[in-house]
Amino acid sequence: MKPNSNAGGRRWRLLCWRPGRLAAGTLLMSLAMGARTIGQGLVFLIVARVLGTSGYGAYAAVLALAATMGTFAGMGSSTLMVRDVARDPSTFGVAWGNTVASLAVTAPMLLALYGMFAWAVLPVGITWLAIIFIGLAEIVCMPFTLACMNAYQGHERIGRAAKLLLLPIAPRVIGVLCLLVFTIWVSPPNLLGLWAVLYFAASLTAAIYLSFLVRRDLDRPILPSLRMVVSVMRRGAAYAVGGSSLKLYADADKIMLARLADLAAAGAYSAGYRVVDLVVIPLHALLMAGLPRFFKMGAAGKASMLKYGLRLLPVPLLYAVLAGVTLFWLAGWLPVIMGNQYQAAVDALKWLCWLPLVSLPRLLTQNLLIGADRERAAVAVLVAGAAVNILLNLWFIPLWNWKGAVLATYASEIGMTVLLLGLMIPSGRRKSGMA
Repeated sequence: MKPNSNAGGRRWRLLCWRPGRLAAGTLLMSLAMGARTIGQGLVFLIVARVLGTSGYGAYAAVLALAATMGTFAGMGSSTLMVRDVARDPSTFGVAWGNTVASLAVTAPMLLALYGMFAWAVLPVGITWLAIIFIGLAEIVCMPFTLACMNAYQGHERIGRAAKLLLLPIAPRVIGVLCLLVFTIWVSPPNLLGLWAVLYFAASLTAAIYLSFLVRRDLDRPILPSLRMVVSVMRRGAAYAVGGSSLKLYADADKIMLARLADLAAAGAYSAGYRVVDLVVIPLHALLMAGLPRFFKMGAAGKASMLKYGLRLLPVPLLYAVLAGVTLFWLAGWLPVIMGNQYQAAVDALKWLCWLPLVSLPRLLTQNLLIGADRERAAVAVLVAGAAVNILLNLWFIPLWNWKGAVLATYASEIGMTVLLLGLMIPSGRRKSGMA
């Protein structure tokens, strides 16, 4: 009777099993990001086909510069909000007010800097209509939209945050369909400028609606004094520098390809990179769902955080391997889907297909360090990685075109992973290993 009762107990436990909050949050976030990926994929395919390789290369370069500047908006105040609210939900009103005020203070300065950088580093032929409206979308609207999602994330309302991920995509899909209609029926002379205006309109619509939801579901912002805003931005600066370093690391090669090679090469490479970005979304879903828990566990020390990271690693590791293999074998379909002008993107995707696997240890380790309040150490590594990546791109792109950009990316990823893992090893273990 005992074996039967044990078997029955196991069956009962299996039937009664319910996923933990992290697993459920990751599943919800992955499903939302999967739906978001479908919408982003549709936008990507239409924009890439309509603009062509040169036009898409110009769009990718402008977007990369604007998105990099946008990571400084708020100076990390939204991540600070996630940390504070995860540890004490009663602080939300103050934290949300700090975030809104920080975004309002930093946006005008960033727009001015963005305009100067656009004049200095972007190719001459790119229209200022595109530069201005993409800048407004990425420096004003997008940071506010992400801050609204962070507001729910800090409360560990991952299901709600997952649904909010879909909201910015719906108006963007409508915008790209309008672009397609205009292209067919009107044939406007400045397609990139038209898409930039539609892109901004979609981003603004999403930001306004998300603002209404946060006010309805959570709380109104308690606006701080200017002195408090400065203090919040100073404390959150490490998160802002880390985010901008990652964005610069990910997108500097697109800007440099447009400047050092040509827009067609930048377009083909950016198309392959975009496909990889879409595939990496579930990995970001896991980390986004786990960030509040990383902050909660931060007080336990690096040893506990490292054990937790190792326990979390197998499933995303398996996914990254399968994703790389799948991308390699399906790369040949890109010209069929996007047009023959993207033939060069096939080889680019084959070279980039292992990026999810190579970047996974770095993504996980940096989030563990941030959760353990070691964000300054993590940021130092990310800044160094971005700097090395830029230097390698300056060296490699004139020699090997987009292949040089891929090599620079892999070399930077491996270097950052080694340094971050070194920071995660408890100091006592490092000393005993040295002895």
